[in-house]
Amino acid sequence: MILTREGFDCTTVASVSEAISEISRQRFEILLSDLNIGEPGDGFIVVGAMRRAQSGARTYIMTGYPDFASALEAVRRQVDDYLVKPCSIPTLVKTLKTGATRSRNRGAQGKSCSTVIRENTEAIIESYSRQIDRNPHFAQLNLPKDARIDHIPGLLRLLVDRLDQNPINDKQEMESAWRHGKTRREQGYSVPMIVEEALILYCLVADSVQSNLLDVDISSVIPDLVQISVSTNTMLKESLRSFLSGDLTGEQIAA
Repeated sequence: MILTREGFDCTTVASVSEAISEISRQRFEILLSDLNIGEPGDGFIVVGAMRRAQSGARTYIMTGYPDFASALEAVRRQVDDYLVKPCSIPTLVKTLKTGATRSRNRGAQGKSCSTVIRENTEAIIESYSRQIDRNPHFAQLNLPKDARIDHIPGLLRLLVDRLDQNPINDKQEMESAWRHGKTRREQGYSVPMIVEEALILYCLVADSVQSNLLDVDISSVIPDLVQISVSTNTMLKESLRSFLSGDLTGEQIAA
């Protein structure tokens, strides 16, 4: 009803067999399918049928949770876009009306993970802040927002530089991590809380990459996520050393 009101001429079906029947019977410009119709992944069957019968049609998959495997399958099936439910009506309408450039640029190299992180830095920080606020262990410290997220922008910049292979001052990086551990001790954090905040950030970065998987250079995803994990864990280790050291300096601990 909404799409019809927005000027689309819609044909609605309720099953894979009905969809395939309509695809063979009439021409379409757009296919919009749920990922899981009767069985998980049924949407890809419909996409495949549309690609074979009407290769010029744009194809869109909707899903409530875009797991990594299904997103990769969407790339393999050359789906034009991947819409996550609940999808706002303005976003859906704009996507369908604007059209997709992916179908015309399938041979082009996708974005790097560093580009995705850079473009979504503000969203990652806001999501991080919300998750921390909802966590009762962090909430009981009653710290202002700036004190909880003050290290996140710099940490994301470091991750981007690592992925882009830009020159990194390892000493400054470790000093930053050391200061973070000291600050967290002064703020009343525990070791599990420091580990948890690092895990939250890593998951948000990975989710951001996953949500943009159709735009990303797939060949770089796994190496980049490994690099992100190594970098965050290296800095986490240094923060924990600082946290547990009391008033000792980094040089004393290293000795």
